[in-house]
Amino acid sequence: MTQDKERRAHPLDKDAFKQVVKEVLTEWLNDKYAAFGKWSFHGLLAMALAGLVYWFMISNGWHK
Repeated sequence: MTQDKERRAHPLDKDAFKQVVKEVLTEWLNDKYAAFGKWSFHGLLAMALAGLVYWFMISNGWHK
């Protein structure tokens, strides 16, 4: 009797639930990526990389 209640309460097993959540998150992130724009996102990544390289060079003794 208790096993029937547990089965009705959780129709998906853990692996199936993880797969569903993974697919939903992937779709949501793809929609947000498309809304923000490919070029905007890559431009921000390029600026962040350039900033990290500049900070690394300054911290290791590079001068203008």
